[in-house]
Amino acid sequence: MALSAASYASAAPPEGLLGQPVSKAAGAKPSKGRSVDFGDAATRSGVSPRSYMKALSGLAPEGRSVTRGAKETQVYQVASPSVVLIVTRDGLGSGVLVGADGRIVTNLHVVEDYAEVGVIFKPTVEGAKIGEADVVTAKVLRRDEVADLALIQVAVVPAHAKPLTVAKTGVVQVGADVHAIGHPTGQSWTYTRGIVSQIRRDYAWATGETMQHKATVIQTQTPINPGNSGGPLLDDALQVIGINSFISEGEGLNFAVSADDVQAFLARTGDRAAPRPEKRAAACESKTLSETPTTKPKGVSYVVDSDCDGTGDYEVMEPADKREPLTVLYDDDGDGRFDTMIVDGDRDGNPDIALYDTDGDGKPDLRGDYRNGEDAPYRYERYKG
Repeated sequence: MALSAASYASAAPPEGLLGQPVSKAAGAKPSKGRSVDFGDAATRSGVSPRSYMKALSGLAPEGRSVTRGAKETQVYQVASPSVVLIVTRDGLGSGVLVGADGRIVTNLHVVEDYAEVGVIFKPTVEGAKIGEADVVTAKVLRRDEVADLALIQVAVVPAHAKPLTVAKTGVVQVGADVHAIGHPTGQSWTYTRGIVSQIRRDYAWATGETMQHKATVIQTQTPINPGNSGGPLLDDALQVIGINSFISEGEGLNFAVSADDVQAFLARTGDRAAPRPEKRAAACESKTLSETPTTKPKGVSYVVDSDCDGTGDYEVMEPADKREPLTVLYDDDGDGRFDTMIVDGDRDGNPDIALYDTDGDGKPDLRGDYRNGEDAPYRYERYKG
């Protein structure tokens, strides 16, 4: 006899059905660079400068900076040489120099799992064309999957590029002016300006299908686009208050991983991995392990394995008299005694009542009543027998 457990799946008493919702950043998307193809010359372990040229062929040369006033002009002139263009086989991104020894912070989703990436510093002459000789190799030193950050390092830093300071905790204020420099959609060394909309702590978002992130993020109206990822969000004092990381659907919903998380990332010495979602178990069909005749009432007892582990998960008591109810017995706590009974009184495949032994004394003390076709009781009351 083939039995389906679908209609009798709810065996646990109501207190075992409670849980907590998981918060997600709906619609969050990484502001990643355009997809490019380097061909067979590119490898995960290291890429020669010439291998980057296909990506660079679509890069728009920087124009002369166009800013609103003296403050904006100063921010751009001082900070832009510290913003680098990062090139990989998969696209373009941004980064910011934070150490005189060549350390650069960017997003993990910019460098992905490469061991080395290409880096280009801003030419000394505004608007100069970028060529093969401008590409230097950077080693990927550290990854933080949780905060979506990566640390890379070049061997030599140009004299005109000075490291920027990462702001200390508590510097950022809602409503403050902020500035961004990066390479949106390949438009190199682009400056934009906006304000801080909000600071959101323990904010969750995702890149790709499996990578889950969480960090304190700065929500800003500063326009950013694909290619800005990994670049700095700056305050008026030219401090890095965040790393521009992702945009969300809607108008002006842009997010940067906060300086607090960047400081913590730089203080660590090793990688930090994000938890992976659990893989769903492969679907399996319930299997009857044994059939035993019964006398009280007369009928058959079936022991069923519903999770394909080779052991019985519940017992079905089917009386021969169709007027007698069919019952399903569960041993919820594994003590060898059945402490949940689900009763199908009219034998239509849907449960009618459930009886629970919640105190482990071998006697039911809680009753649950089902509406027809529902998997869980709609009400509970104490059972007096």
